[in-house]
Amino acid sequence: MPKTSRTRYILIAVCIALVGAGLWWTFGKSGTNTAQQKKKGPVAVSVLAGKALRKDVPFRVDSLGTVQPLVSVLIRARVDSQVVKVHFEDGARVKEGDLLFTLDSRSIDAQILQAEATLARDKAQLEKAERDRDRVAGLAAKGTISQVQEADAKTNVEVLKATVAQDEANLQNLRVLRTYYDVKAPVSGRIGIANVRQGSLVRLADSGTPLATINQIAPIYVAFGVPERFIPDLRAAGEKATVEVAFQSELTLTGGKVAFIENTVDPQTGTILVRGIFQNSDEKLWPGTLASVRVTLRTDPGVVTVPAEAVQSGQKGTFVFVVENNVARVRAVKVARNAEGESVILEGLNGGETIVTDGQLSLRDGSRVEIKTRQAGS
Repeated sequence: MPKTSRTRYILIAVCIALVGAGLWWTFGKSGTNTAQQKKKGPVAVSVLAGKALRKDVPFRVDSLGTVQPLVSVLIRARVDSQVVKVHFEDGARVKEGDLLFTLDSRSIDAQILQAEATLARDKAQLEKAERDRDRVAGLAAKGTISQVQEADAKTNVEVLKATVAQDEANLQNLRVLRTYYDVKAPVSGRIGIANVRQGSLVRLADSGTPLATINQIAPIYVAFGVPERFIPDLRAAGEKATVEVAFQSELTLTGGKVAFIENTVDPQTGTILVRGIFQNSDEKLWPGTLASVRVTLRTDPGVVTVPAEAVQSGQKGTFVFVVENNVARVRAVKVARNAEGESVILEGLNGGETIVTDGQLSLRDGSRVEIKTRQAGS
């Protein structure tokens, strides 16, 4: 055999030996490990776990709301006149009855003086007519004058009484109209920008733009929507329900009460309008501000809770993995609601059980588990 062919056969034999050794190392070793694992049992799955706890849990509903003034009043002119003076600064706090605008009242003042003079004249005529009636009545009693003259005297008194009453009504009407020239605040609150200045003409027909706007903000409303499924709980809570609001500025205010529940559900959103009322004496709530609203309807005592991530969904409903002697068991549960990262369990747990909170994807009923400790910051 040539030397070259002999060398080739030697190399082929060496390669076959190396491949065989590699296959033995891979499959033979793996088979040994598998046999060892079967001898030792299944590998435990590393999981995170928590506890099912019994505690008092508030029944809360979260929503998004808007701060609204308790009352918003548009100040409008009720007569045609000219602004003589503006008595407030833009954005000032005003009280009910404060003078806001003074309008030119010279014409109405003259009419009032004229009406007062007319009333005085007619009262004087009435007094004279009453004296004449009394005198004629005396003469008629003596038979010196006819009964017709006596009747005419009485009629003249009644006519003048009606004239005086008409004068008084006219004067009262003019005095009411006079109050329209001193525009006063109908409610207490914050007034906005004055839309007219001294010398401006105001007309009764100009109803589009008000003279100013007053918002009553102490107390104040926070309006928000509540899903219709919570209506029975909301109505049952009544005045015991409390409201708190939080803003993007991290300001949180408590102490609100439910003041109003709308009488119908919005069919487009499936929610019902609710208003919470706050005293707002420090004016931290401002109309138009958006806020996160939380309504506490009641507190459920001694209910079972688990971390929300422990609850899984399957074809037969919701369940959790309960760890017993390092073995995970499937336990069907009924969840009442979720609250602040926890699930309130209505049925299936008694409290005190160890519950798997992470690693459920690698588990099945009967899997061995190893509870690991969550690393700080993870």
